[in-house]
Amino acid sequence: MEHKGLTSRIVLGAIKNRNIVRLFLFLLIGLGIFGLVTMNKDEFPTFEIKQGLIAAVYPGADVHKVEKEVGKPLEELLFSMPEIDRSATKVVNKDGMCYIYTDLTVSSSKKVETWSKIRLRLDTFKQTLSPGVLAIVVLDDFSELTSVLIALESEDKGYAEMKSYAEDLSHRLRSIPELSSAKIIGEQSEEIAVHVDLDKMQAYGVSPTSLLWDYQTSNLQFLGGTFKTNFTTAPIHIAESINGEKELAEKVIWTPAEGQSLRLKDFARVERRYKDPSSLISYNGHTALILSISMAPDNNIVAFGKDVDKVIGEFLEEAPQSVKVSRITDQPKVVGDSVWSFLRDLVISMIVVILVMLLLFPLKSALIASSGVPVCTAIALALMYLSGITLNTVSLAALIVVLGMIVDDSIITMDGYMDKLGRGMNRMDAACASAQELFKPMFMATFAISAMFFPMLKIIHGYLGDFVGTFPWVITFALMTSLAYAVLVVPSLETKFILTATEQRKTIITKFQSILFNGLQKFYDSTQEKCFRYPKLTIFTGIVAIGLGILMFANMNIQLMPMANRPLFAVEIYLSPNADINQTKNISDSLSAILRQDKRISSVTEFVGTGTPRFHATYAPILPGSNVAQLIVNTKSNKDTRECLKEYEGRFENYFPQAQIRFKQMDYQGVSMPVEVRVFGEDYEQIRSVSDSIKNYMRSLDMLKWVHSDADNFVTSIKLDMNNDEAARLGVNRTLMNISLAGALNGIPIGNIQDEDDILPVTLYSDSFNATSSYEQISNTLVSTSTPGVSVPIRQVARLSPEWEPEMLSSINGNQVICIGADMKYGKSQPTAVKAIKKYLNNTNLPDGVNVEFGGLNSINSSIGPEIILAFLAAVFILFMFLLFHFKKISLAILTIVLSTLCLFGAFFGLWIFGLDFSMTAVLGLISLVGIIVRNGIIMFEYAEELRFQKGMNTKDAAQEAGKRRMRPIFLTSCTTALGVLPMIISGDLLWMPMGVVICFGTLLSVFLITLIMPISYWQIFKNK
Repeated sequence: MEHKGLTSRIVLGAIKNRNIVRLFLFLLIGLGIFGLVTMNKDEFPTFEIKQGLIAAVYPGADVHKVEKEVGKPLEELLFSMPEIDRSATKVVNKDGMCYIYTDLTVSSSKKVETWSKIRLRLDTFKQTLSPGVLAIVVLDDFSELTSVLIALESEDKGYAEMKSYAEDLSHRLRSIPELSSAKIIGEQSEEIAVHVDLDKMQAYGVSPTSLLWDYQTSNLQFLGGTFKTNFTTAPIHIAESINGEKELAEKVIWTPAEGQSLRLKDFARVERRYKDPSSLISYNGHTALILSISMAPDNNIVAFGKDVDKVIGEFLEEAPQSVKVSRITDQPKVVGDSVWSFLRDLVISMIVVILVMLLLFPLKSALIASSGVPVCTAIALALMYLSGITLNTVSLAALIVVLGMIVDDSIITMDGYMDKLGRGMNRMDAACASAQELFKPMFMATFAISAMFFPMLKIIHGYLGDFVGTFPWVITFALMTSLAYAVLVVPSLETKFILTATEQRKTIITKFQSILFNGLQKFYDSTQEKCFRYPKLTIFTGIVAIGLGILMFANMNIQLMPMANRPLFAVEIYLSPNADINQTKNISDSLSAILRQDKRISSVTEFVGTGTPRFHATYAPILPGSNVAQLIVNTKSNKDTRECLKEYEGRFENYFPQAQIRFKQMDYQGVSMPVEVRVFGEDYEQIRSVSDSIKNYMRSLDMLKWVHSDADNFVTSIKLDMNNDEAARLGVNRTLMNISLAGALNGIPIGNIQDEDDILPVTLYSDSFNATSSYEQISNTLVSTSTPGVSVPIRQVARLSPEWEPEMLSSINGNQVICIGADMKYGKSQPTAVKAIKKYLNNTNLPDGVNVEFGGLNSINSSIGPEIILAFLAAVFILFMFLLFHFKKISLAILTIVLSTLCLFGAFFGLWIFGLDFSMTAVLGLISLVGIIVRNGIIMFEYAEELRFQKGMNTKDAAQEAGKRRMRPIFLTSCTTALGVLPMIISGDLLWMPMGVVICFGTLLSVFLITLIMPISYWQIFKNK
């Protein structure tokens, strides 16, 4: 037989040169195994959260002044920059501080460049703000993820020794090339404290202002001149006059014409000490230093973790036995466990697919088809390695999804080969003819499924876009490899091992297969005959199934990203804004002690007065403050985490009357609160009233916890109204009063001292105030005047009065707002809670000028939702264009697309059965499912067209024969695809389980609908043509 056609000649060449094909095959398999071992590994594809934090320091300004003189001007500046995402910009004004959370509109590759530009603009803009604004800091590493968080502690070592050990370990870690940073957290800074006796100071005629001026001018570094002669040029350097606390105490303040010099020690006590801490760190109740270790992007975090382990091991060999190093978070271990868990699922899926093949196919056919599973997977890994794709859960999930599809082309090729053998062709001719006949529909179906995922790369933005970035490529690598394997390798195997169209040996398995498929074929034939007898009823059944699927989707919760399974959770503690750090520590220590008594908990790390480093990509650290604490609680298993959270949320949320406690489970959602209601308006009191009513309603909902708002707290402050005339007469101004009060109450930095290798700040303190001081003592505080040596009490120039003010004033996108936020109780549905709140708002009359919007997950869904819908429609459009190109008939292309919706019932029924939300991975599964159904449609309709136009059959007979002939391969490929994702379902992972359920149930429950309704629809559409 003459082999016509390019595909036929290629197949013939591959069979004749099978040794060359095998050589390339083994080389690619070897490269895949090498890539599996050496390629970068991570939990997810590399994605950067472009969020940054801008902080402005304006000491002494109340919240209203900060908003007016710092918050608003900075907001207007940022909004003038096109790189800033206005809708994601939130300004939080507090007493003396302004925080601006913002996101960028540019790609991740331009993140560093953009933040540098913003930093330069802000440095220039600062000159236009009030001179009292001390600094504007841009924290563009706010979203930097900590790879490893470790605690250093010792029972017998002092703080100075532990600090030296932490610095030593940090220095050793810098030898790792992939290291980005190793930061020590919990350091306590030393200072030279000058405690002045204000009464003695006043008696000597010395004021804090003169002391500050004297010290700073005496230590300024100026050019000492240069000595130039004919033989030399030498600069002159004047040595430091003060090099320690003893020399500072002996410093002469002034010397009278006659008498003894007045020295600083005569009215002040000078000591070197640790500063009063603004934050406190402890591990399991013991004071500790924390080392935050971060890896540079685009590296193998598992290998990085091994390098860190090696360095820590070497450090512990040399350190004293009492020095302990404990891991708090360990991202390399998380990634390693996750990747190897997915690799295990991948191997299990491969075994499942192979077993299904062996069960449903003749032995030799099954072995040939299933041989492509490990081979194509290895080659796909090789292509991933060559293209720089990391081995992560997304890329591995893509490999699991296509496992069932990998064997499809081989099954179809062998099915055609067996058919040709049964018609009397010899083996070589049968192999070439079947490949020539089936290559075009196989290629079109494979290419269409591969191409349909690519639009999402451009349509879906943000971290979710980065999340799915590698999925289309891995799908393409695997499917194209399977097509090449079916054309170049399978024909040589089938011509060698399959000699006849029927199995020669009769075994128990072959008897089972014969009974199964004969029974299946008889059942299908009889059912098809009835369906062709009642075509309208059959089509109506399909419409009902589609309608039920749509109805289930309409009533389904949409939550794009689920909770994360981690053997840890976080606890946030909030006290009144006026609470000091000791009060916060008492609450934190008490809660920590209670939690450590639970046998399910292995450790508790406390960050009092500050937030933790970002140890989970989508969980932002809380802002520092004396009234806050954040705990990392490690459990012994993921199950223990779930049990603890379920038990603790009701037990401890209101356990301490003076504190709010939040238990936070890690998630992938990218929002600080799943439920957030934003109340906008110009009148603060008006929107506060509305927000209070919404908050009270939300607290009545049993499904919500930690309900709070920006307007919950007010801070007490003291207002001093100056008598301008009296102040001017005495030579007192605001600056002098601020300096005097700061020195008396909090201390004034007056300079630095170089002490060997350390630069120590010098701070001026007064011992006049303590915990029992009264407001009257503030009125009696002396303030310097413009006359040297003369001070007057504050009551003489100002009137003191207490006042209350909001803890914070916020705005989003330039509009004043109060945000009401809440968490979901364990196992409760966020969409259900939002529906209840919306119903309440619909029955509430809002005042004019007040507008309510939803943030949290609703904001994410509303921004990403349209992108996902567009990506799905783009995928369907690509399929339609491929169908149109392949069939050259609009009607047939439309019919195939419409019939692909038959999978909706099975997909959403599966999600409903398991109680799962419709998530991002479910979207990926649904797109895959539509591609699978369209692939089946191409195979069936291609054969029906051939029977009509080449064999001369009428439309009805062609449709019936196509259904009967293609039912078995469609059934077999559906089984391998559906059962191949079983490990995803069995694992119970909330992130990937929806994808497995959609593909498994959508495929199995739609296979008979498709094989029955497709032929009848084809007949009804084309019966008159």
